[in-house]
Amino acid sequence: MSTRRPDVPRNLKPYFLCLLKKGPRWNQTEGNEDLMPKYLAFLRRETEARRYIFAGPVTDDGEIIGTAVLEAENAEEATAFARANPGVESGHFIAELHPCFLPSLDAVKVEY
Repeated sequence: MSTRRPDVPRNLKPYFLCLLKKGPRWNQTEGNEDLMPKYLAFLRRETEARRYIFAGPVTDDGEIIGTAVLEAENAEEATAFARANPGVESGHFIAELHPCFLPSLDAVKVEY
């Protein structure tokens, strides 16, 4: 019989915290006018597929420009999900992943 610590939530699940940072092409807009629509469509598709639980911008004008919580089987899968981001593919963003435990986000739903 295992003993559970009463001060640790029972409903913790593994996730990946994705920090989006300004990439080497951050300020290069010419020829990339369609990046934002592609990025928003990507987020919707990934959120509806529950690979991205939620995502949002960071608005303090620092190096971190966005965050997301991903659900993946392992770090390799999470990395593949993050690298498929059109902004990461184009070099406008850099995705930094961190494994974490959070209370279950199964009930969190993004509405479009």
